Amino acid sequence: MNSRDTVFQATRSQRLPCECCGNNQFRPVLYREDGTLIVHCEHCHLEFVNPLPDPSIMQNSYRSEMVGEDPSQGHFSQYILEREKREKSFSKLYHSRLKFIDRFKPNKGNLLDIGCGAGFFVKCALDKGWKGHGLELLPEYVQYAQDNLGLHQVQQGSLDNDLPFQPQTFDVVTLWDLIEHVRHPLACLEKINRATKPGGLLIIWTPNVKNSIFVKEQWLSYKLNQHIYFFSRNSLEQILKKAGFKIDYITTNKAKKGLFNRNNTIPFKDSNKPNDKFGKFLFSVKRDLKNAVNPLTYCGPLFDIAGYGFNLLVVASKTNEVP
Repeated sequence: MNSRDTVFQATRSQRLPCECCGNNQFRPVLYREDGTLIVHCEHCHLEFVNPLPDPSIMQNSYRSEMVGEDPSQGHFSQYILEREKREKSFSKLYHSRLKFIDRFKPNKGNLLDIGCGAGFFVKCALDKGWKGHGLELLPEYVQYAQDNLGLHQVQQGSLDNDLPFQPQTFDVVTLWDLIEHVRHPLACLEKINRATKPGGLLIIWTPNVKNSIFVKEQWLSYKLNQHIYFFSRNSLEQILKKAGFKIDYITTNKAKKGLFNRNNTIPFKDSNKPNDKFGKFLFSVKRDLKNAVNPLTYCGPLFDIAGYGFNLLVVASKTNEVP
């Protein structure tokens, strides 16, 4: 029996039923360096860390990773500096996201961004006529949003607790790179359902586990210890249905990011792009030449269409109230 099977057997009594379908039949996927085990539900195919990490350990790990002993040196600071340094690029991203949302909800109303970071997307939504609100776990982000961006619409909180909003408040709720981090996604989606107006929209952006088809346990998203759930289109559709939503639109993109890539990625890593104009030019030339000879530049979009892109982008509408 190999080490992965040994750990799998040893944790049998501690494992929770599948969050989505309640099944107890799993197969091991990956034993991670932090001691956690990712399993695959044999019934609905949801993949997740089981047993779940202790919530206090998760919170302490997140704070240590993001802030550390000195906030000016941690990922928190790098996140802020990167968005200030590349303001135009990030503004373009946020505007494209809002333009996408406008396709499904042209009449702007109340928008809630959960896990909003320092509130840059919320600010962009306000500038575009939305009544934007944000919810963020890290108090340093909330303070930055309020003090530097004037966003008193950003509050501290998380989906682990009750949402601090009245029922049926929001026309749109966004989860950009968040649902893979929460301990109980079904319960969180039910809370969002209660805070969403009838017919309101939920936008989800999350890694697509089908992108791991070739590299298996070496897939990039598996290696990020803060990720504890890994969705495919089917498993996400099932859990959304249980939470009172139906998928109106779904797509995948950026297949080449993880399809054959075994190299780890570090969130908020400093960009290696030069600051001077000539350096930027050479950087762009090298990048374009590399893309030109990479077969995935041309066949990657086909994998996206087939549902094997690195990210899932989902638009779901509220169809019924949950208890």
